[in-house]
Amino acid sequence: MKTVLLIALFCWLTLTGQAQTRVVLLRDTTRLGLPLTELTMKYPPALARKPGEKGLFAQQPKRFIDSLTRATRLLFQFGETNKKRLPVPGVILQTREFVNPDGTYAWVFCSFPTPELTARQEEQLLDVLQEYYSKNRFPLRTSTGFRWESVLQVGQVPDRRTVRRGAGIISTLEAAGQTTRPDTVTMLAFNQLNLKTIPVVVYRFPKLKELDLSKNSLTALPARLTADIPSLQRLSVLYNAIPDDSVFMTPNKHLISLNLQGNKLTRIPASVRQNKRLESLWMGNNQLASLDVRLLKSLRRLNDLNLYNAGLTRLPKQIRRLKHIRVLDLYYNKFTQLPRQISRMKRLEQLALSHNDLTELPASLARLRRLQVLFAHHNRISQLPADFARLDRLRVLDLSYNWITVAPPVLAALPALEELDLSNNNLQEFPTVLTQIRSLRKVYLSSNPMFGTEAMKSPYAGQIRELQAKNKEVFY
Repeated sequence: MKTVLLIALFCWLTLTGQAQTRVVLLRDTTRLGLPLTELTMKYPPALARKPGEKGLFAQQPKRFIDSLTRATRLLFQFGETNKKRLPVPGVILQTREFVNPDGTYAWVFCSFPTPELTARQEEQLLDVLQEYYSKNRFPLRTSTGFRWESVLQVGQVPDRRTVRRGAGIISTLEAAGQTTRPDTVTMLAFNQLNLKTIPVVVYRFPKLKELDLSKNSLTALPARLTADIPSLQRLSVLYNAIPDDSVFMTPNKHLISLNLQGNKLTRIPASVRQNKRLESLWMGNNQLASLDVRLLKSLRRLNDLNLYNAGLTRLPKQIRRLKHIRVLDLYYNKFTQLPRQISRMKRLEQLALSHNDLTELPASLARLRRLQVLFAHHNRISQLPADFARLDRLRVLDLSYNWITVAPPVLAALPALEELDLSNNNLQEFPTVLTQIRSLRKVYLSSNPMFGTEAMKSPYAGQIRELQAKNKEVFY
């Protein structure tokens, strides 16, 4: 009887235009007799996820992804504001959202894969989500509405501790204090122990090479670490709460890797340059106001610089001074352009520019004659400079999720190109340039308008078979 009433209510609200968002558990849809199949037929998918499926935003994926980012941020902020109402500190939320043309949510089917919840906790979470989805709209209007499946986090989900094991590894404070052979220990894995200060026990190991202090609550990095552990080569304080002017180091020639990601830093600590033989520096997931290249110039062995999601809006011209960098990660920043001086980084082999706001790549990048891997997906790039023909070592090129309507002709001139991703662009015709790339082994073409609903039933099925006959994998 309850099921019949629920379906009747759904039909009446739909017909009268008074439908309100209903948020229910996905596992209850069958028991409640909810019209999941009918909804799936009525609301087209936002982006194609299955072979032959045509996404609503196939021609404008960037527009949808930008709107999705804003919607996700709204839900996250709502969760933070209402975290006292959550029955647990945080949950992983899987949703199937059915969005009306005006952006209101018709139905949202949820599941909570982690952590394990009681029925009462699930009810409390559904009440919170019901309020959010009823009060907010998806920030994009459409003519038909759409459906979307996502996985995201609401609140702060406690991490299950990752315990490192193996010869020479100690992962608990108790074991570190009790061992009678400190000379055999090469790694202390003190991650996720809720540490607020560096435990004194770390200084009793004469051959310690690696110290992992990630995901704790540290607020300072003392100079004693580099002064009193002369064997230390790798140090990670990933995801702590270390602010500016709280990273101290003494001059040394032993530290080669330093991970400061996910702290409260707005600039690269000046003491970093005390590590004379540093090779790898990870500064991502901080909010850097700017990039002071002068601090890094003296580090002549630095070859791996990670600035992932570092809050940067511009890359300084002085980047040219970092002539020894081989791997540069600039993912998830806010760059609208790159300085031509980046071409002076002559040893660069891998460059990651994805998830920025670039509308073009400078022709000067062609001077990076050692460049082998270029990630530039999720930008607004429509073409490539003809000068890129000089990138004769480029093996991997990812241009997915951009604004490309015609495949760049210069691709045919890249003699070493093995893997190319042009998926989720706006290609209207099959890129015949692919047949001219002799070294090509893999090419990704899915979610482009040229194929329609199914690639192998399109006019371009013959070209796909031609590529496959030449031992090239085609993902469509």
